[in-house]
Amino acid sequence: MWFGLYVLIRPVDRKIFEERVFPREYSVMVYTENGHVYAKDEKGSIICQDSPTACLQESVNYVVQKGGGRIFVKSGTYNPQQTVNIPDGAKLIIEGEGDGTVFRYTDSFTLFSHNPNNPTWSSVLLFRNFKVDRSGSGTNRANIIYVRYAFYDEYDNITIVDDYREETEDVGLYGRNSIISIVRNCRIFNKASAVWFHSYLVHIYGNYARNTAFIGLAAGHLLPASVFGFKQPPDYPLDGLVVIENNTCIDCGRKDEAYAVDNESRNPYAYGTGIIKNNMLTTRNYPTNTAFGCIGTRKCVIENNTVKGTILNAIINAPFYGTRQDIFVFKNNLVEIGYRNNVTPMFLQVAKLIIEDNYIDINVELETNLTFLLFTGYANHVSLRNNIIRFMFPSNYRTEFGIAIQDDKPENKDLEFVNIENNKIIFSAGRPLSISFWGTYPTPPLVKITGNKFYSGSSTDILLALRNNHTVRAIVSDNTLDGGISGLNIFASSDVTPTLIFVNMNMKIVSLSNNVNVRYMKMNSGTATFSGDGTTTQFLIPHGLIRKPSKVLVTPGSAHASGNFYVTADDTYIYVNYSTAPPAETNNVVLYWYAEV
Repeated sequence: MWFGLYVLIRPVDRKIFEERVFPREYSVMVYTENGHVYAKDEKGSIICQDSPTACLQESVNYVVQKGGGRIFVKSGTYNPQQTVNIPDGAKLIIEGEGDGTVFRYTDSFTLFSHNPNNPTWSSVLLFRNFKVDRSGSGTNRANIIYVRYAFYDEYDNITIVDDYREETEDVGLYGRNSIISIVRNCRIFNKASAVWFHSYLVHIYGNYARNTAFIGLAAGHLLPASVFGFKQPPDYPLDGLVVIENNTCIDCGRKDEAYAVDNESRNPYAYGTGIIKNNMLTTRNYPTNTAFGCIGTRKCVIENNTVKGTILNAIINAPFYGTRQDIFVFKNNLVEIGYRNNVTPMFLQVAKLIIEDNYIDINVELETNLTFLLFTGYANHVSLRNNIIRFMFPSNYRTEFGIAIQDDKPENKDLEFVNIENNKIIFSAGRPLSISFWGTYPTPPLVKITGNKFYSGSSTDILLALRNNHTVRAIVSDNTLDGGISGLNIFASSDVTPTLIFVNMNMKIVSLSNNVNVRYMKMNSGTATFSGDGTTTQFLIPHGLIRKPSKVLVTPGSAHASGNFYVTADDTYIYVNYSTAPPAETNNVVLYWYAEV
């Protein structure tokens, strides 16, 4: 795995290391002179002339026969007529003089292809410092460089200019089932997809893409042969690493994702780790369909990215195909967008979901009602912390549920923890938060809603929905409710009798289904009102705590309640015992009470 180490060392060390693998001087030089194209070897002997394709192919063959080397293509314009094929086991660098070295063609063929029938995964291929110009190609689609089954392939400082088209097989830099693929410092314009790789290790960094019909910059892990038919390197597991960082995408992903870690939607497995960080996505002339995708990836981290412009479909799409993701992290991202659809902008079906320290500002540009801003199902751990989320609609339109957290698969029985903490969530209209519990859990899950500021411009509430015969614990404290939000709505399906135990709660309950058993773990308080009849001396207050309180305080709230009394308690009630029965009158005995375990 020496090339695996190579990609991790410092640039100066990389140069020294590379010179040990490849000769310092070129093995073949390709150049133009007086309207002719030549290729000459390191001794100065001409090995090909006049046909750009033939000279490139002969140069590749020569270097491979020598055991590896460098093809240096001098500044000039070259007009290839067909694909240059690179055989298995090749170790070569194809290098130009920056944008001065131009491969110019308009027909539908791949410029450089490595696709061996019986691969050994031993090829080491470096493409760098040249330009491919296909402007004027019209509908003639082409994958520019397509590499399968290499040990190592790298693309550095390559410019690709093409005509915009929507066919999926129209990719700038394209690779399948190699072991290590590196793309850096490249610029790609007007391709259906700019960069798209599936390898054991993929690193895409420092690139610029503009105006892509489908995908901007995407990568996935090795594709299983049993599903996709690609050959798979022996002794390499499907689990690998994809890192997409420090790139810029403008008007990217017009029909799919701008940035994605994608193991393909028809893949029944989830595997590997994907990291998308420090990238910029902006829209100027055309909106993006989806900003970020994590498809079939076990672990996905999206952090420190900036998204500005217009989104058609979703900010994040992490759907569930066969095997769900283990963990998804969305952290420290800046999202300021206009939104144009009526589907869920953030759709996440993962096991563990962490959304922290983000600034998300969305202005819906269509007159529509959205069901969700963020939806997550199948989760067992959810954490939303320290986010600022602003979601604005045109007048008289709204979202129905805003942030919706559900355990949509009761047979999983694994929802353990939901933490909504220190967020500022502002909706122009609609319910900002709803949490639904479907399963029957071995251990009661805990929902924590603390220290948040919620605002809605319409009359609504915070919803806890209990949809099975289960027990849920809750901490709902120190939240600020603003606008039309009145308090906590505890809803249960009519055919169940769930139990909700409050560990701590100081939000007003404004709606409570009759079949819910509400209890309090640590403390509870309230106002109890009774009607005296002149003979009753004992009044029972259900305290709702999980056991007999150790501390009870009862104070009179009316004149007829202020007589002499003493207080006792058990696991269910506080008993207020008067020495003289209060007089007969309607609602004349008002008692303020507090109880604590």
